[in-house]
Amino acid sequence: MALHPEGMFTSGPLAHLAGLAAGPGPLEWEVLRLKRVLRLNHWDPFWRETPQTLASQLDYLSTAFSEEFLATCPEPARHTWRTAAGAQGVPAFMTGLATLLRLADREGDASYEDVPLAAWEVRARFPLLLSLDGWAYDGEYASYEESLHAFIEAEHPFCLHELIPRLTQALEARTLRAESPAFAGSFAELAPTATPETLDVLVRLVFAHLREHHG
Repeated sequence: MALHPEGMFTSGPLAHLAGLAAGPGPLEWEVLRLKRVLRLNHWDPFWRETPQTLASQLDYLSTAFSEEFLATCPEPARHTWRTAAGAQGVPAFMTGLATLLRLADREGDASYEDVPLAAWEVRARFPLLLSLDGWAYDGEYASYEESLHAFIEAEHPFCLHELIPRLTQALEARTLRAESPAFAGSFAELAPTATPETLDVLVRLVFAHLREHHG
């Protein structure tokens, strides 16, 4: 069976961080954003990916790194890691990134006033809220509420996998909007169809459907 260890450099949260590090934004902010995305709740399994786990993986990768191995990776991945590392080289970059992850893990989540919400963070945490008007086809429905009702009816009785994730994302977004003006401003720009009114419609209709049809 073919082995593909290069996946460590091409996929997952570490490759994602390397891609962000190759961009213009402060890497420290991107690490703090990743920590917000990976935040463990009390019901999550303890073995879920955490900043400390990722830091340990980077420690290993930095000691096991070789240019020969990196050369086996696809060219876009090689470019990303080398751009992120710059003059210091990939192993040193990995060690520095591991340090940032450990430092972030010692603190609470960064506030949205200090570290603004990023587009990639919205895509990671609220993907189902990015196209809430996608169910309203031109001229087919008079309102978003009508289009959502039609969507729910079309998915029923196998609608739980569609509705519950949308409901939880909507509730979290509504709560964060109320708690943080900085989040509210960024979220309105990054997820323009997820207005407070649209989220209210989503929560109300989904709750009503769940109560009526799913106990």
